[in-house]
Amino acid sequence: MPRIECPNGHVYDTNQYSACPYCNNPINVITFGGANGNNQSKTTAPGINGNAQFGSPSSTRGGEYSQTDLGEPNKTVAPGSHVKRIEEENKTIGVFKKEHDIDPVVGWLVCIDGPEKGKDYHLWARINTIGRSEKMDVCIRNDNTISKENHARLAYDPKHNNYKLIPADSKNNIYLNDEPVYTPTKIEAYDAIELGMCKMVFIPLCNERFNWDNGLTQTEC
Repeated sequence: MPRIECPNGHVYDTNQYSACPYCNNPINVITFGGANGNNQSKTTAPGINGNAQFGSPSSTRGGEYSQTDLGEPNKTVAPGSHVKRIEEENKTIGVFKKEHDIDPVVGWLVCIDGPEKGKDYHLWARINTIGRSEKMDVCIRNDNTISKENHARLAYDPKHNNYKLIPADSKNNIYLNDEPVYTPTKIEAYDAIELGMCKMVFIPLCNERFNWDNGLTQTEC
């Protein structure tokens, strides 16, 4: 299935769409001061027939425009807001969040060496994606030896209360305690993970003493 990414980062099927369906939703453009002195309104699909591009100043006041696809005709909205809403509505919800109505932290990666030394990254109760893109759960921006998307994944399994490091789409090896990882591999507290030029320490929250289903287990003194 041929896919292409538009300049705004949306991926779509070129067999179904001649232009990005996210960017090219119809908008109602209002032109102030028409030929007869009255305001004029017309519906146009930006980017398809040469009209104003979505998110760019049009002939409306102050570069703003009105959208009808939000269900509120002639309401002025910020450029790109309906795209963000569509992306939010289409996001896959994690099972844990669906069942418990929370998306809790279950651990951290802490960079101890490399371009992002000193930074920490939250891990959530699902399969966490790792890469440079802000779309990733773990976004490592300043290391260009790490793939933009899906360099690796780090999964938390709430049913068995454990964690695994999973290789993904990177062309560079990932290492766990100096050993290359080619298959999903269980990880433990304070394991060292190397991703590109960054060396991380894994810090779990959920273990035999705590998980979000059963809470904190008290230990005997």
